[in-house]
Amino acid sequence: MLNYLALEALDAIIRAGSFENAAEALHISPSAVSQRIAKLERHVSARLVIRGTPCRATDEGALLIQHLEKVRLMESELAEHAPEIAFLCKRENSLNQRSKPDQF
Repeated sequence: MLNYLALEALDAIIRAGSFENAAEALHISPSAVSQRIAKLERHVSARLVIRGTPCRATDEGALLIQHLEKVRLMESELAEHAPEIAFLCKRENSLNQRSKPDQF
């Protein structure tokens, strides 16, 4: 399973252009950013960032950033429906409570 904090770090590096700027944007240390990327690179067995000025994503890194963007979009869409989902969950719980036999 992918570590989404690491994906956020990858995205921040590419957007900000450096590990230092990404760390500032994420309110963590540059070392923490570097550790997240190193762990993610080991997990996917691929180099994800081309270090330089500015840092650039490898093809694999770009693919993971695209995945993160899709996840963000799905989460945004889900948040728009949160009131409906909450209503359905409450309704389901209410129905479940009514169908339980009385306990003595």
